Amino acid sequence: MPDKQPSFTVTFKELAISAIKRQARGEVILVLDSETDQTSYQGLNEVSTDDFTPENYLTLELCFMGNPKKVTVLKKEEEILNLTNKLDKYNNYILIYPDAIESEAVAIKNYINSKREKNNYSIAIFANMEGMDSNYIINFKSDDIKISNNNETKTITASQYTARIAGVLAGLNNSRSLTYFELNEIVDANVSIDADEAVKEGNLVVIYQDGSFKFGRGVNSLVTLTDGVTEAFQKIRVVNIMDMIAGDIVSTFRQSYVGKYINNYANKKRFIGAVNTYLKSLANEGLLDEANDNEVYLSYEKIKAYIEAKGVNTENMSYQDIVQYNTGSYVMLDGVCSPTDCMEDLNLGFYLFQGLESEEI
Repeated sequence: MPDKQPSFTVTFKELAISAIKRQARGEVILVLDSETDQTSYQGLNEVSTDDFTPENYLTLELCFMGNPKKVTVLKKEEEILNLTNKLDKYNNYILIYPDAIESEAVAIKNYINSKREKNNYSIAIFANMEGMDSNYIINFKSDDIKISNNNETKTITASQYTARIAGVLAGLNNSRSLTYFELNEIVDANVSIDADEAVKEGNLVVIYQDGSFKFGRGVNSLVTLTDGVTEAFQKIRVVNIMDMIAGDIVSTFRQSYVGKYINNYANKKRFIGAVNTYLKSLANEGLLDEANDNEVYLSYEKIKAYIEAKGVNTENMSYQDIVQYNTGSYVMLDGVCSPTDCMEDLNLGFYLFQGLESEEI
């Protein structure tokens, strides 16, 4: 007898990913000390200066500089539970809370973790926090930053500048990463922070290079690595691709398959075909590596374990007998895919005063 609602579990390890129908991450949720609450905007032209203080309006300006699809403003709450209750209505967002104190940041981290376990692949961005250590939390490390805004030089806090990071991520082209994204609005910033050490500690920083201010390496706050959670999970781009794929399979499965198809072998194969077509399209777009396998398939091991848990002897069953077995309401798949990263590291050696020997054909 089922004892809970239908379960949709997508387990991510570096070589185990399932997916379907792509969706872009483009919504930013911005928590402000404001009377405006649960109001969404698709462009800065929709925002009235009468509704926000100059500081809050500037925060919105920073966010929209990155061309996000939508920005939703939530009113700051005295109790963090009241804020997370509002967040229950939203999925797959980038959360910004410039006024958050450390205890609130920890509470939001725990809240997002609980939601990700239920297939809501949201992330949050904070500034100058300690111990976040998570692939779904970005920690921006910086002092105050001076920017050019409407022909004036304004000083803003690192926390306020997280809105700029969120806007960039929400509107970033899939062909590039956050690394070395130019920040032309910055007039001055403290770049004395050791950028290499910052990466090791799970911090995103601003650097000055080749005449312009830029983001350093695009990393999240994850520093603790385990089996199945490798260095790839520290890269914002790679995690975003995995989140997108996971969110897509869950959303499409819920909307297009749950309760609408008999769970027989033919329909399972039809579902797998849809997944693999989607993965191929991501590979064609450069989000997955075409040189590697990107596919899902019926899981022999999972189905075999399911059968044996029912007390059935599988010793004389063939591979085909196993994968075609009636698994009730469960669609048991495994898969492989390889998210791509962008060019970020160069290893080039020159040999002086030597000719390169060429092999004769």
